[in-house]
Amino acid sequence: MRIEGCHSLNFIFRGQLPQSLKKLQIVNCEKLQCLLDDNEDTSTSHHLQDLNIRDCPSLTCLPSIHQLPATLTSLTIWNCSKLTTLSSLGQLYVSLKHLKIGSCSELTALLPNGQLPETLETLSIDSCPKLESVVEKFHNNKALYNISIWFCNHLKSFPEGLETLSGLRSIMMMYCRGLASFPKGRFPNSNLKVIVSECEKLEALPSGIHNLSYLGIHDCPNIRLFEEGLPTKLGGLSISDRKQYKALMELGLHNLTSLTSLHISGQRDGESLHEEDMRITLPRTLTWMSIEYFPNLKYLSFKDFELCPSLERLWIENCPELTSLPSLPPSLLQLYILGCPLLKEACKRDKGKEWSKIADIPRVEIDLSSTRIKRL
Repeated sequence: MRIEGCHSLNFIFRGQLPQSLKKLQIVNCEKLQCLLDDNEDTSTSHHLQDLNIRDCPSLTCLPSIHQLPATLTSLTIWNCSKLTTLSSLGQLYVSLKHLKIGSCSELTALLPNGQLPETLETLSIDSCPKLESVVEKFHNNKALYNISIWFCNHLKSFPEGLETLSGLRSIMMMYCRGLASFPKGRFPNSNLKVIVSECEKLEALPSGIHNLSYLGIHDCPNIRLFEEGLPTKLGGLSISDRKQYKALMELGLHNLTSLTSLHISGQRDGESLHEEDMRITLPRTLTWMSIEYFPNLKYLSFKDFELCPSLERLWIENCPELTSLPSLPPSLLQLYILGCPLLKEACKRDKGKEWSKIADIPRVEIDLSSTRIKRL
């Protein structure tokens, strides 16, 4: 059922809804303050599973856990500008699996002094500029496998108990410029993927980085990496800060013996890598590599690049001064070059000085134009 554009609607009484209703969307109801009247009889059985409320600027409260059925598994709240918390009592629906909150400009705390449901599997928060806290601590949230928080500049810390999330597979903390720290503790040993971007005040990650399967760090200038040594189990790595890259160089990138994907990106307004920074030996396990946004880079001077026996895909983007390629491994199947005008000229078919290096690669795309595709 979808209720939309009912601008005189203040409340929705549960008795007015079909008992068989499983999915309810409420959109653009300007005067809606609360979904269920506090005085309503809650004895009627319902089977609601999915509740989605969007663009309701007067909404100030959600139903209590006693006003919605235990069948509710998905809750989405989007662009409800007066909502300050999901529950003043610190309780959410006991069977909830998926929680998504976005563009709630006055939301300051998800659940003050409360706990996330033990059944929760995914948590997504986006564009809540006044949000200061999610919950104080994770409590028996072993079902939680995905946490995504974007554009919450007042969020200063992450809930405690991260190490207890044994089912966690992914954490994304993006554009949370006020985030200063993770709590003491460690990452869970759960084959975890972690991406942190534009968190300017963040200085350190939890311990246990060696248990991660993927790590992405972008535009976090104060963060200190690899203080525990190299995470040799790491399968994927993406970094965009020269200081972090230099630290990685000192420890020896080739010692990341499980690494299959590597993304190195410059900062468009920051210090760029230079040729001497590229004089490193890459892990022989690499299958995919990407190099982007280095305005002053003229050469790729990786040591023994042609001896990377597993490399299949190479992506080079926005390196306007780059003039040549290193000797490429025979395993390479795909080469993509974008925004590199000098290199593009050097790779012209049969004419460019670099053509001989790429002529036998099955697929080459330069500025999204296919130069050569293997004939079947």
